[in-house]
Amino acid sequence: MKTIRMGVLGCGPRGMQMARITTLIPEYFTLTAVSDPDEKKLADAESGLPGVALFRSSDELLDSGLVDAVITEIPPAIHTEYVVKSLERGIHVLGEIPAVDSIEEGNYLWEKVNASKAMYMAGANPNYREKTRFLMDLERQGKIGKVAYIETEYMHYMVGSDDTWRKTYESCRYCTHSLGPVLKLIKSPFRTVSCMSTYDRIGNGNTHNAMSSLMRAENGIVVRFLTGFAVPYHGYPHTTKIYAEKGIIELYNQKARYWLPPDIDPGLEGHKFEEIPLTPEGTSRPADLKIIDEDLFFKAHCGHNGSDNFMMMDFADAILNNKPSPIGIKEALEMTLPGIYAAESAREGGALKEIKYPWD
Repeated sequence: MKTIRMGVLGCGPRGMQMARITTLIPEYFTLTAVSDPDEKKLADAESGLPGVALFRSSDELLDSGLVDAVITEIPPAIHTEYVVKSLERGIHVLGEIPAVDSIEEGNYLWEKVNASKAMYMAGANPNYREKTRFLMDLERQGKIGKVAYIETEYMHYMVGSDDTWRKTYESCRYCTHSLGPVLKLIKSPFRTVSCMSTYDRIGNGNTHNAMSSLMRAENGIVVRFLTGFAVPYHGYPHTTKIYAEKGIIELYNQKARYWLPPDIDPGLEGHKFEEIPLTPEGTSRPADLKIIDEDLFFKAHCGHNGSDNFMMMDFADAILNNKPSPIGIKEALEMTLPGIYAAESAREGGALKEIKYPWD
């Protein structure tokens, strides 16, 4: 296999974004097929992706013989179904997040991925953000020390958007964007969680305006996770603040800043943060990401600051060179299941829940 024949299940905004990213990496991929039950979305795909086979059904695409790998850009409730259908046909799959929609699905997907000869990778692009690379560089340089406490947020005002599934979705389930990078740092799974919901306090027709979870990892680190798609919000949607032995680190998508106490670094003024730009062009990309088609890259909404490109290249490299999955099923469930248990906790008024994994 010289390049991977790639299919995209779902032609909504995210599906088209990933289809365009695929075409920007021709040394790895040939985009061969897309699917969507919506005729208008298929028509838009046909005009935007000439020469690509179109299917009204994801099942038809999987049975077409035209793809070696797919990405599941479909609603969260059917992610697991189509990941498994792909794997059973020997098709490699980049499974969108959240990886599963229930605890039972977690057990089921764990078994199916481990039984398959095809590769499963979780599509957790925040793990490829510049802020995550910066964080891991700090850790390797010994500039963090022991972590005491972390706050991480995904606040994204989505009222009126095309993502109508979010109107009733328990937003704490959409936790992988925040927990993926955190887990890379703390290297310890979450074991208990308590979560509370605001429900619809402001009357905008969404079941939950925001949800706040308190999680404890196996190694004792406490993480407060806030998420909301239905409360007015302005600012960076993804933020993380780390309180550690050697100082404070604040992470955003485009920049990071940190503070070290004067007794650790006397050269820093004690009341100031050091600010580090991560993507100098703001909403574009890291400086080391080369793009063959600037217009297409911007039509793909800049690939989440280039992280989608890095993720797709890692996915392809693992397939083409027979390497382990870059973000395998264990990591996928460790960053997904805590949100499902959090939702269960919220339904019970904040009850403390023990988080269990299929391998326990």
